[in-house]
Amino acid sequence: MVQNKVQAIIFDMGGVLVRTVDPTRRTILAKRYGMTYQEIDALVFGSETARLATVGQIPEENHWDSIAVQLKLSKQELDQFQADFWTGDELNQELVSFIKEIHSSQKTGLLSNAWSGARASLASKFSFLHLFDVSVFSAEIGMAKPDPRFYDWILNKLGVQAAESIFVDDFLVNIEAAQALGFMTVHFKDNKQTLLELKTLITTK
Repeated sequence: MVQNKVQAIIFDMGGVLVRTVDPTRRTILAKRYGMTYQEIDALVFGSETARLATVGQIPEENHWDSIAVQLKLSKQELDQFQADFWTGDELNQELVSFIKEIHSSQKTGLLSNAWSGARASLASKFSFLHLFDVSVFSAEIGMAKPDPRFYDWILNKLGVQAAESIFVDDFLVNIEAAQALGFMTVHFKDNKQTLLELKTLITTK
């Protein structure tokens, strides 16, 4: 029997495994501070301090402190801001169930652009990191997608080649970077499409 070419499946976290399912509270929060949803999203994820936190050059707390200064928030107000901002995020149970099913036959990895507190935060809210043979957050090792070195790092840890690995992400720039390295890829848009493409790759490659 010919061995299945797919030896590992590597997943993104934000927007794939943990998703903003209900944007209501975040929308209300934006209005409270005179911003649109897109503007508050850019403040948290797209600022210079967010970038620095993503590659571990500053602690996550410094990034939130910068937001507090910009919005003139007290410590208590900042705590409430963070709680409101993350309220609509939920674990993608359908995709997590799929990972549970394949974990015994496929190596699995988590490759996430995330700040220094991500691992502890996920462990306290959700229970799924144990499903991965290797999980890494960009701030932990100072590299972030779409840097090719970040992809190479997890391939080395998993002991697989790009050509025998599937990479799943919701950002096209990260998908294109993986494709350039030789990965099979699935550009996440929704669960139905993603699961269909994954199952097709697993059974036909």
